[in-house]
Amino acid sequence: MNKRLILFGMFPIAIAIGVMFKLVVLIFIDGPEIREQSEHQLIREISIPAGRGNIYSSDEKLLATSMPVFDIYMDPVSVRENDWNEGIDELAAGLAKLFPEKNASQWKSTLSASRKSGNRYVPITKSTSYNTLIKLKELPIFKLGKYRGGLIAEQKNYRKMPLDKIAERTIGYEKQNSAAGLEGAFAHILAGTDGRKLMQKIAQGNYKPLHEGYLTEPRDGHDIVTTIDTRIQDITHHALLSYLEKYEADHGTAVVMDVQTGAIRAISNLGRNSRGHYYEKRNYAIWESTEPGSTFKLATLIALLEDGKVDTNTIVDTQNGVWEIFGANVRDANVAAGGGGFGPISLGDVFIKSSNVGFARIVHELYGDRPENFVNRLYKLGLHKPLEPEIVGEGKPKIPHPNDASWSRITLPWMAFGYETSMTPLQILTLYNAVANNGIMLKPYLVEEIRAHGKLVQRFEPIVINPSIASPTNIAKVQNLLERVVTEGTAKNIRSNLYQMAGKTGTCQLEYWRADKSSPKYQASFAGYFPANQPRYSIIVVINSPNPQIGYYGSTVAAPVAKIIADNLYTEIPVEIESLTNPKQFASLPLENISNQLHQNNLPDLRGMPGHQAIAMLENAGLRITIHGNGNVHNQYPGAGTKIKPNSTVELVLK
Repeated sequence: MNKRLILFGMFPIAIAIGVMFKLVVLIFIDGPEIREQSEHQLIREISIPAGRGNIYSSDEKLLATSMPVFDIYMDPVSVRENDWNEGIDELAAGLAKLFPEKNASQWKSTLSASRKSGNRYVPITKSTSYNTLIKLKELPIFKLGKYRGGLIAEQKNYRKMPLDKIAERTIGYEKQNSAAGLEGAFAHILAGTDGRKLMQKIAQGNYKPLHEGYLTEPRDGHDIVTTIDTRIQDITHHALLSYLEKYEADHGTAVVMDVQTGAIRAISNLGRNSRGHYYEKRNYAIWESTEPGSTFKLATLIALLEDGKVDTNTIVDTQNGVWEIFGANVRDANVAAGGGGFGPISLGDVFIKSSNVGFARIVHELYGDRPENFVNRLYKLGLHKPLEPEIVGEGKPKIPHPNDASWSRITLPWMAFGYETSMTPLQILTLYNAVANNGIMLKPYLVEEIRAHGKLVQRFEPIVINPSIASPTNIAKVQNLLERVVTEGTAKNIRSNLYQMAGKTGTCQLEYWRADKSSPKYQASFAGYFPANQPRYSIIVVINSPNPQIGYYGSTVAAPVAKIIADNLYTEIPVEIESLTNPKQFASLPLENISNQLHQNNLPDLRGMPGHQAIAMLENAGLRITIHGNGNVHNQYPGAGTKIKPNSTVELVLK
């Protein structure tokens, strides 16, 4: 009997010991593994994207920035019963005002049903603004906070260009599998370092943040400051757009560069869509490499002068504007326009009048036996080398060599006037900028600074590609000829009485090798700089495939775009211009004397007078006025003492 009692007494003890042993195994042996499996099922680690850096213009305007938007959810289960009962009606009414796709009754029904079913991740809205999030946080229940109120806000960012689509192709984009422009080129700078955060699994396979903090804080990316000046960019964009529309062109580009640094102040690239609207389609300035046509004649002229075999006074016989060589005809533009050629003229006039025959003949005569000498001279200018700007996708320059398989007997003379070669607009502009900069060739660049939270991280300085593309004497000669192109040559239609521009027009026939000649295509261009005596900006405009029935010459299609840009920038150039720097002080005549001179039909010296006074007096005298800038009269045209007639136009520069 006692043994039975002992056995019965020991049985519960044995069970208890077994249970305790199992608990020990679960806690200390199998426990970590089980907990790890459980945690993997209920908690996961996610990446929190870092804030992408901003892109600024040189004048501190935002070109690209990341805008936060929020996906909003609610965990109705976490709300206490009394809080729920007191606030659900007002919360539903508030949601109905913000998101009227459901009325208050429907919102209440949705949230109540989710609370009853245990759904802890109820969608409220997607991609809403920060302002809307603030309004949500002020609603009943939600204002109790994240844990008591059940409001879940998940932030994500999207990229926005505050200045709409100005310079869109240059600013670019950066996506998962592709990138372009500055966004792509500087992605490693802009991106920053992502953070890490724990998320807890809740109902229906959804997750919510486990706690407020991060495992690893995200580090925002750096900002980049571009060389683009938004005012110059806006002027350039609209000037280009107006002439693309006027001549119904397929596409075009315009670039404005700082002569002394190579900083690109504006770059516009516009192409036409199927509906006839223009937008930033491709980065033609950097990507599109074509035969440049007559703008290349500057390189030919420099090569000729540097070899010392000719001077600008050397006579070249352009004959009647047509020259046959190896069974092919070289023609001057004036022949196509019904002219008869220029006959014997100086090399300088060959350039000013843009004679294809003149350049083809002189180059063939001097280099026909040794064409590599001409090509090597072009190589010394560096024209065969890519510029390698920050943005990828640069079109490769093509300067043929006699050793190339594609070289033919007509390659040399055709190269002389800009065919058989291939260059991008930016590469051509770099050459013209070097001439404006007294022979110093600079690398064009688009980014001047990298910043972190407003503090300078890195500054990019100008890079010299070639310290001297030609002798000072020859640079001075070509500078003079470029000025004369505008005053008396193919670009005289853009001459200004207020400042001097220098440059060269170009007209190139595209796809001239096609058998079908019924619908020829052309490329119109202008490259130059201003003011000619103290250059500040260089400009190139290239317009591709204008409607030839309306116009296609560089002088009429492209050069006026450059003039519009220059006219708008001229009054803000902080350099001394010869016509404005007379040693004497600006005149300040008594108003009575000025009025008397106007009555005598003499234009008085208005310099120094407040602009509004000068305008009023000129209008009272029956004169028309053109104004540039604001402030006091800084210069005038015509000059003081000029005889004037009623309805004459007086141009005033105000500063």
